[in-house]
This record gives sequence, structure tokens and C-alpha cells, in this order.
Amino acid sequence: IATTALIVAGGSLFNSFYDLERDLIERPWQTLLERPVARKYGMQLAFSFYAAGLITSLLSLELAVALCYWLFALVVFLYSHKRMGFGVAGALLASLLAFGPLLLLAGALHPGSWPGFLRGLPLALAMIALEWRRQWERRQIPHRSEPQRIQLKRQQWIYKLLLALALGLIPWI
Repeated sequence: IATTALIVAGGSLFNSFYDLERDLIERPWQTLLERPVARKYGMQLAFSFYAAGLITSLLSLELAVALCYWLFALVVFLYSHKRMGFGVAGALLASLLAFGPLLLLAGALHPGSWPGFLRGLPLALAMIALEWRRQWERRQIPHRSEPQRIQLKRQQWIYKLLLALALGLIPWI
């Protein structure tokens, strides 16, 4: 859990820096309220989170799982740094990154969670597909007419509600 939290925290900081210009245009009030950390110190903090997460993975997990965390960290970094979040593939990558930590945690807890992981896999795949569609449609909102924007924003809330309901089902699987 610590490894996941540290890598996601570092990735979130990276993403806030690389998307700052776009976010100022697409969601100016939210971006201004977030007030990202100064670039100099924020990047150092992001790399510190990454390093701590990767070291934690090596010290506390089996090597195969630790290497998967290293791959996850690399993909998170490349997603933010190389702007891989565009197009259909970008929406899929964002969806996989959203659910990647859960899959990695299941792998880290392999002996005790494997049967539950297999039972929950259909739900996880459905949630990934739903999140993929939500991400893709969210990226279409700025390019649509006003009536279409309203409809797409309404659909976004339906997708979020379905995802929340699916998360609520997890304890009963």
C-alpha cells in the first residue's frame, strides 16, 4: 500500500506540472485553486516520492511484483511526461493506470487474494471498460456544441455513479 501511495503521489505531482498550461485553459478556476507546488521543489518532491516507492517495493515485495511496480511507475511517468493521454489509446491508458494499483495490490497479496481476484476480475474488466468510455467521452466535451456538452456532462455523472456502485459491490464478491 505504501509503494502504491508513493508512486501515485509522485505521478500526481508530475501530471500537475505537465498539464498546468492545458488545465489553465480547460478548468481555470479549479487549477487556480489547486495552486501547484513551485516547479523546482515539486519536481524534487515527486522524484522523492518515486524513489521512496520504488525502494519500498524492493524491500517489501517479491521481486516479480516489485518489477511490476517499477513498470507501473515508468508508465505513470511517461503518461505525464510524454503526453501519452491523447486519443483512444490515451483514454485506455488512463483507465488502466486508474485501476493498475488495485491489480498490483492484488498481485502483492497473491496467496490470500488469488481466488477473490479471479472472482472480481469480470467486474474489474467491466469497470476498466466503463472508465475507458468515460475518459474518451470526457475528452470530447470541449469539441462539442453546447447541447452535446450538457448531455455528455450528464453521462459523465452516470458513469461515475455506475463506477461507485461497482466499487460498492467489491466486498460481496
